[in-house]
Amino acid sequence: MKREALSNAEGRKLLAQRPRAKAKDQAELFPAALGLAGDRQLGIGWFAECGFEPGRRWRFDWARPSEKVAVEVDGGRWMPGGGRHGSDADRCKLNEAAALGWRVLRFSPKQLRDDPLGCADVVRRALALGRERR
Repeated sequence: MKREALSNAEGRKLLAQRPRAKAKDQAELFPAALGLAGDRQLGIGWFAECGFEPGRRWRFDWARPSEKVAVEVDGGRWMPGGGRHGSDADRCKLNEAAALGWRVLRFSPKQLRDDPLGCADVVRRALALGRERR
């Protein structure tokens, strides 16, 4: 059953009511943004802290392994050195993921709060592209 999507303004209002997340909890904005899109199927099949390469400790914030689509919610940008997403180790992880065929989408917490429907649309298109390639 598909429920009606909220407008971006309604979505921003709902997300603004959530307590401000700490950097490690910013990833929780992603399922909240998907939920606001009103498409139940879009939110199914995601795994939090999903590993993608055996033998490595690399994890995606969220991943849908069946379509090889992952989401990273950038956080800690203003930390010295840019936080974990500003490091060469993170770039190495994302490059390896791309070499293995993953499509990694990166969102900031601000994007997820201010434009949840736009973020959900990008995810929807990435998933559709994955289905076309199979």
